[in-house]
Formats: sequence, structure tokens, C-alpha cells
Amino acid sequence: MSRFRFVSTIIVAVVLAVAGCSGDSPAAPDGPPPDVATHAPGSSRIAAARERLAAQFARSLARPEVRAAVHAAVRTSRFPEGKVALDQFLAADRGRLAALVRTASGGQPDLATAAGLELYFPVPEHQAAWDGSRRILVGTIGGDGEVPMGFDTQGERHQLDPRVPPATPVLAIVPRETDFTAGPSLAAADPGDDDDPGETPGLYLTRAHFNDDFESWLKGSPEFEVLALGQQGSTDSLTTYQCTNERAPGAYYYNQDQKDWSGSVLVLSQTQLDNFRATHPRQAMRLFFVEDDDTRCVIKSDPADLRSLIATVDSLVDGLAGGTDVWSVAGRTWKSFPIAQRVLSVAASLIKTNDDLVGNAVEDVTTAERYVGHNWIVKGKNGQTNGYVKLEFR
Repeated sequence: MSRFRFVSTIIVAVVLAVAGCSGDSPAAPDGPPPDVATHAPGSSRIAAARERLAAQFARSLARPEVRAAVHAAVRTSRFPEGKVALDQFLAADRGRLAALVRTASGGQPDLATAAGLELYFPVPEHQAAWDGSRRILVGTIGGDGEVPMGFDTQGERHQLDPRVPPATPVLAIVPRETDFTAGPSLAAADPGDDDDPGETPGLYLTRAHFNDDFESWLKGSPEFEVLALGQQGSTDSLTTYQCTNERAPGAYYYNQDQKDWSGSVLVLSQTQLDNFRATHPRQAMRLFFVEDDDTRCVIKSDPADLRSLIATVDSLVDGLAGGTDVWSVAGRTWKSFPIAQRVLSVAASLIKTNDDLVGNAVEDVTTAERYVGHNWIVKGKNGQTNGYVKLEFR
């Protein structure tokens, strides 16, 4: 039995628990006054479709059976942060939930738009506090720089504070960041999955600080990744040799949900470094940090922005924006090294959002900056410092 079919079978029981709340007054946000405009000037067709769907869904939450289904789905989800694929949710029980949304909101849900969206409570306290009542808003946002919008159960549109969530629980309908096709078992990697009980020799990230989380509160926890980029064949382009993130297995598992993190995560094994050196002698690797919005280990950005960032950082450090492993009196270390490759192919999408380019790591000795306990600095757009990290060999 699928998880969504299971949810539909328990709706009746949950409805009995929340039906008494059906007379609650719709929630009003605690932030700025309602924005009476249906869409901001210049809003894209995709953003307009997403907001229409969010408004429809919010109106349907006036019905206790829809609230019960949401309540059950987010609490039984086995994906990170209780996320649910919106199109699968609407298709549950042979489309019964889509029919309920249509009946309650007076319009057919746009299932094509729903296929690119996910449903969840981005603020954990909101999920814990919501008891299935009508005291709820449906919030939506596209890119992290946009102003989030919320809809109450009467379908009224409100502008939300982009910095601070309201006290009223907010159910987010946002562009999908989760790979629901991979199956729940792959939703999060277990750092203990590595078959090798010993520590793999190589380059490790042991401390990280970022000046921003690069993620709107309406889009949940940040998904930081470290990409090791090196020469692609004999070209002047870069390719990814290793990606360290919250879905990576074993020693490569890296999950940073706050601005500060400490631990031990493998960035490149010594074997990977030796193999790279054998095929690309006297070449360096860039360590690039990204806050990934939807596609793991693939940088999705405006190519011009990415290339401008790389060129700016290279200029700041006289080309020493790469790194390589060298032997010193203290043992093997990761040192700055010239890197010629400046072109990186990037992915694009009309629906999913661009990644936030946190920046290229450069060794602190190439700059005038020093941060206690850290030895590499993450330089972003216009050469600004977006964070700093500690890299060491083990």
C-alpha cells in the first residue's frame, strides 16, 4: 500500500478529531497588511500559476477533511522536514483530494504546476503547533530574494515578512527541492553507512561558518554542498569530481542547517587526489560552496553570474583560487595553487529555482583576512566574503 493511499484511509479517523475546529475563524497574518494586488508587476507566468494554486489550496483548507489529510500526510512523511509531493498528494485515493480542492475552491487544480511543487511546514514549530484547525496560512515563494505571499482559508492574499515567519502556522507550497522518485530510504544519508569502519585518508572539512543561510525561511533548512571542481579532460572547462552534501553516503555526508558547523566530513579522498594528479599533472581543484535549491550536485545558475564570480575571485587572489595537496614539515596539507580552468557548464530550469552561489574557497594566505580556527575563505559575488572554513588532511 502506498504512503498516499495509507493517508487517505486514515482521513476519516482524523476528521473526527479535527471536525470540531471547522468553525474556527480563518487566520490573519501577524506581519504587513494584505497586498490587494493579485500579482506584482512583472511576475512570471509560472509564479502566477503557483500563487493561484496556493490560493486554491488555502481555500480548500476551510474543509475539515482536507485539513485532516494534510495533517496526516506531513506527520507520516518519511522525507526530510515532512515534505510531501503536491501532485502525489492531490492524486491520492484516485484523485479524491484534487476533487475536494476543486469543490472547495471553485476551480480545477493545475496539476501540471503541482508536479513541480512540494508541500510542508518549513518552520518546525509551526508543524508541531498546528492541530488541524483553520488557524493556518498557505505560503509560497519562488526565488529566495522574492517577497513571500500567504493565503488564508478564505483565499485572501497577504504579504509575509521575508525575514521572520508569523506566529500563525504557515504551510508552504514551494518549488520542489526533494527527489521523491528516489524513494524515502534515500531521503537522508546515514553517516554510519560507510562499510569502512576506519577513517578514509584525505581532505576533510572540519569547521564552517557562513554569513547567511542563503535560504528564505519559507523554503526550510539550507542545503549546503561542497563541490570539488577540476579540469574536464584536456579542455578549459571544469567538471565535478566529488560532491559532499546531506545525501552523500558514508564519510561524504554533510548536513549544515545553521550558519556555524563543526564535525568531520570527507571532501576528497587521497585516492581521488592521486588519480586526479595522475591524469592532470600540475593541475589544481576548486572547492566551490553552493546552497542547492533543487538538483543535488549540479550547479544551476545564470552562466554569466557564475563565470563573473570565478573571474572576480581569480583576480583577487592572482589566480590562486585552486588547491592541491602538498607535503610540508607538518605533514600533508591543502595549499593554494593556480587553476586555469574558468568555464563550468551549468544547468538551467524554467520551473525550479537557481542555486545560491556561496562562493569559491581561497586560502587565507592569499588575502589579508584571517579568522581564528579557519584557514580558507569563501569568496562570492563581487569578491565579498560569504564565509570561512577549516580544511585539513587526516
